[in-house]
Amino acid sequence: MKKISPKYKDTDVNCKTNEWIPKTFESFIGEIGYLTSLCNSVKSLPLYRGHRERNWLIDSTFARAFKTTIFNLSASEKLNEYVLNTSELHSSILNLFLLKYGVLVRPSEELESTANQQELDSWFELMKRYQQYPEEDNYFLKGTNIIDWSQSSDVALYFANQNRKGEGAIFICDATATGKTLQTKPMGAILEKMNELGNSGKALGVPLLFCPKKQIACKRARNQQAIYFAQMDLRYDLESIWSMQEKTLEGEKIITKVVLPANSQKAANNYLEKKGISYDLIYPDLQSCRY
Repeated sequence: MKKISPKYKDTDVNCKTNEWIPKTFESFIGEIGYLTSLCNSVKSLPLYRGHRERNWLIDSTFARAFKTTIFNLSASEKLNEYVLNTSELHSSILNLFLLKYGVLVRPSEELESTANQQELDSWFELMKRYQQYPEEDNYFLKGTNIIDWSQSSDVALYFANQNRKGEGAIFICDATATGKTLQTKPMGAILEKMNELGNSGKALGVPLLFCPKKQIACKRARNQQAIYFAQMDLRYDLESIWSMQEKTLEGEKIITKVVLPANSQKAANNYLEKKGISYDLIYPDLQSCRY
């Protein structure tokens, strides 16, 4: 998607934080629709992610757990530049991740059998399960390196408004503008590659898009219209990585953040109710995709 200005003249643009800041909930919805229509007009793939806190970074649950546990940082805080760019941090977070996924955690025999029979990616299915049902992840450093996005802006709004107290945000990613990032290798092979490259001091690349044609049926993921990006370099949140990537593109925009105004919870709830986006839709029966 080409770099553009907001639809409404009174929508502020903060170039430093890469934010569009509408004045009202109605103009917020208008800006989301405007960005969506622009993506659709050029046959791009818009994906959406909602945050109930405006300042939260687009980090995977594992990256957040690492920063919180080791550095006592919140979801909105970044590591200082000196620490962030050290090889020691790079190897530490990567090897803790590989310790979890490969040593402490592996797909069960039942899952491996199902994956072999149905030609599925067992490692991806395990991580997808933890994303959709985080209460089943009982390890010290919680989470995975995959980040769930939705093909529905209304679903993203539900998450942005859920238990919100102040300003929230919706991120819109033009997945087409990220380049050839669609995952083609199984997750197990990607974990091996992360090990090989990371422990040789090499960069792990930009986020990979995961949307396998064959997946274990999961009503929760289906209703949320979920698609996943894998955070390859766990030091850098996705917005930072994509903003750096944008500098190499000619006028292309990968990600735009639209701020959900404070005190608009009631208006957002009314909007979602009219669209049929409810708790029961987002969180259907927990037994629906258990293995």
